[in-house]
Amino acid sequence: MSTAPDGGWVPSGMLPTLPATVPGQMPAQPPAPPYGCPPDSLRVSAPMPPPARQVADLVVVVAAGGGAGRSTAADLLARELCPDGALMLIDEAPGLFSQRRLLPRGHDGLARLDDRGAAYWVLAPDAPMHRIDAVTAVAEYEAWRTVIVDTWDPALYLLHNPRWHRLLTEYGVRVLLVANSATGPLEHALTAARALRQAGVAGVDLVAAVVDTGEGRVPRRTLARITALEGECAAVTRVPFLPPVRTHGRLAPGQGGRAAQRAAIAIADSLALKEAA
Repeated sequence: MSTAPDGGWVPSGMLPTLPATVPGQMPAQPPAPPYGCPPDSLRVSAPMPPPARQVADLVVVVAAGGGAGRSTAADLLARELCPDGALMLIDEAPGLFSQRRLLPRGHDGLARLDDRGAAYWVLAPDAPMHRIDAVTAVAEYEAWRTVIVDTWDPALYLLHNPRWHRLLTEYGVRVLLVANSATGPLEHALTAARALRQAGVAGVDLVAAVVDTGEGRVPRRTLARITALEGECAAVTRVPFLPPVRTHGRLAPGQGGRAAQRAAIAIADSLALKEAA
């Protein structure tokens, strides 16, 4: 399966095929465009509307691939910021087993989550293989104090999409890059961080969160890559291993204890959101 420029799912049988290759030769591949220059297959024919974002704070949570802890980081940040004002979390395309699809919704399609005497709202599709046009949703929902977007596609793909490229590089938009504490994902996150900076994301608006995948000491090679990631981002926050995430697939309200709360505060501080509130 793949995705069309409008966000819809395209069956694999409808995808174009590459020409046959001579045995022993590498298959023909179209040249990859430089960062910030979307390929023709991702260009939109209609003119892009001017930015209409009126929310005070917009955070886009991205990752270099799946299973990085992106939704966990988005939940932590939403729980920390919701007492400061109206907050909406947009989940572009929850995983097949995500609990966000099962949340009861109101007539406006939003689900309410209560946490520590406050609440935030979640906008997410309620059926598998459906997704939300998050860029359009950000422009339409203007009355919110804070909007957090939990993206689906990898960061490098988003940069090749002209609408996402424009949103990510817009002045004041904060980008939270998430990776788990393994050598391979951290390498991909480092590549994504450099691509985001090259595309035009301001250094002060790009921060990272590294989610521990287990308890115990972190290997030296992993620590070396975290240090390299610190050189590309304004700050790097460590998110400790949270057993409820491994058990239930997400961090439900009230779960995680003090470790989760400390991580949430650190992420919000690194994004300078508490000062802006």
